Amino acid sequence: MKNFPLWLGLAVFFSFASISAFSQERCAMEAYMEEMMQDPEYVRQYEENQRAFKKRLAERLNNSEFMQRGGTIEIPVAVHFPEASEAERSCLEALAQNQIDILNADYSATNADISSWNAVSAQFPGTTAGVANIQFCIATSNHPTGLDPELLEGNPCITIGYNFGGGNNIDGNWSGYLNFVIRNIGALGFSPLGGSVAAGQAVTMDNNAFGSGVGCTSVVPSAPYNLGRTTTHELGHFFNLRHTFNGDGGGVCGGAGDGIADTPEVANSTYGCPSPLSVNSCTFGQPALIMNYMDYVNDACMYMFSQGQMTVAEAWVNILETSFKPNVCQPATPGFNLAATSDTELLTCPTTDTEAIYNFSYTTTLGFSETTTFSATGLPAGATTTFSPTSLNSDGTFSLTIGNLGATALGTYNITVTATSTPSGVEETIDVVLNNNCTEIVCTDYPSTSGDLPLTITDGLPGGGVGTPVASTILNIPDSGLIESMTVTVDITHTYVQDLVLQLVHPDGTTFMNLWAQDCGSENNLTNITFDDNASPYSCPGGTTTNIENLTIAPNGSLSTFTGLDAQGDWTLFVLDTYQADTGQLNAWSIEICTEQALSVTDFELSDLRVYPNPNNGSFNVGFSPKSGEDISIEVYDIRGRALYSKTYGSVSRFDEVIQLNNADSGVYLLSIADGSQKVTKKIVVK
Repeated sequence: MKNFPLWLGLAVFFSFASISAFSQERCAMEAYMEEMMQDPEYVRQYEENQRAFKKRLAERLNNSEFMQRGGTIEIPVAVHFPEASEAERSCLEALAQNQIDILNADYSATNADISSWNAVSAQFPGTTAGVANIQFCIATSNHPTGLDPELLEGNPCITIGYNFGGGNNIDGNWSGYLNFVIRNIGALGFSPLGGSVAAGQAVTMDNNAFGSGVGCTSVVPSAPYNLGRTTTHELGHFFNLRHTFNGDGGGVCGGAGDGIADTPEVANSTYGCPSPLSVNSCTFGQPALIMNYMDYVNDACMYMFSQGQMTVAEAWVNILETSFKPNVCQPATPGFNLAATSDTELLTCPTTDTEAIYNFSYTTTLGFSETTTFSATGLPAGATTTFSPTSLNSDGTFSLTIGNLGATALGTYNITVTATSTPSGVEETIDVVLNNNCTEIVCTDYPSTSGDLPLTITDGLPGGGVGTPVASTILNIPDSGLIESMTVTVDITHTYVQDLVLQLVHPDGTTFMNLWAQDCGSENNLTNITFDDNASPYSCPGGTTTNIENLTIAPNGSLSTFTGLDAQGDWTLFVLDTYQADTGQLNAWSIEICTEQALSVTDFELSDLRVYPNPNNGSFNVGFSPKSGEDISIEVYDIRGRALYSKTYGSVSRFDEVIQLNNADSGVYLLSIADGSQKVTKKIVVK
């Protein structure tokens, strides 16, 4: 979570909007770092890494140390395509490998066009083509589980449709890998300057600037950035390499360039594909090293690093080396994976529940056929466990039932499920949570009743830039409670939605995230759009006549930014327009907040209450003798408090009805029975 002042957050997005409102930028590293350096924790870690880097670089610049470089460092890679479809997997796997082959050639100076250096090298005394003692490989074994069901052990570590970091550039699930994220962005690419493998940071590339060749349906390398060199450039930033020039237009000499001795200082970046010796450096008579990967020329005209740059890159890789996930580039060995197929946190109450049920999948790899048995630890005292089935020797599902909960103490229990094979003793574990605290997740919708709606959105500036004053509106949430999850729904009339940035700010005035940040293009309107972290990223259809309406999609950022904060207070929605001409208004918006609250318990005894069968297949009977003489209501909620069934019945002397839950998944549900003003809540289990 980033916590920084609201005005500063807006300033960051003014900068971002003005960048991406223009034609696609070559590199957005500096804009990205400007944003990240507002986070004090990020700054602290960045400065710590830079101190370690400077020490290591000084050691490498010692000639005797440099000559003892040791073995090649293997760097495991994971590639993520959040906006692609599973139907493209074979093509995307080939494209990812194509890009890795390009990186291996470029960083070892074995690329075919390095021969062009021979004709001009005499004009660059003291500069040689750089070779790094590193090797990139796409991981093939020991993949993270439970993130992408199609990411199979033994296959390349490539996710498709997985929303890496909730749309951000960092995802702790992928710590240990050099991550590449390929999606539609407002620049050709960006990367942290000096990236962290331990934190799960990524090099993010536009889907028109990754790999070479004809590409795939959703990722198409486009000239003049279609030879994979833009990825080479952005990865250079991850390895702490700066641009070789002082400015991207308006630059002057005297800025020291990238600070590396064998790359001549240059005032400005170079675009296109000029003659290799036609651009001057800041040293009289010395041409600029425009063919360097850290300049801005077309892919076809950049072909080398200097050895000084590769010394910097190797020094950075050295401080990352202990963070790389080991042995994942080796061929996968036969084994199995575990994944939870239902919510890994269940809410129970000893006074009303007797059991909790968790469901898992068991997936074998490379023909593994040993018998695997299951066990669990971390249970509340007095609880019992039953696995069904107790073992598996092929792909399948199994469940864990924790019973006798009426005899257990309140508390939150982290339960570890262990699967062990015989005779090899292959072992895997997965953790689930039992929230045995008599609570439930209750979701409440808060529609805006602000008198400023509909709210006119201030038009952007000519040529690009955020229009001011920025349109904003407030929604007050009167109820206190720690946020467990939330969704936001907006209704906006506006042509060309790529102009828009929607920023939601918590009542604390410092915590914020982006619901929409110049996503899509010439499509119109955001009509009844719900942003939900659990939804899939939106695949923009394109077209000036296309309307975006009646959808639930993943936000640009992550609403989990607000998890654990108090919901109460004034929430602010800022609506920024980044380009002149297209206008519109915010018609309505709402926030649904889910909080954990005390479980509704029996306020009275329903005479002869029977709920059967339980567990069931989604169809069950409710029977009792009403006493109030008023209407009877039956409601069913999932464990997160979302309504699945609601019906009101007239008063009867004996209530006996079949409740049918259509298309209910396996899991635990809350059944609420109200006889007039009296109410009781029961748990039901659907298998």
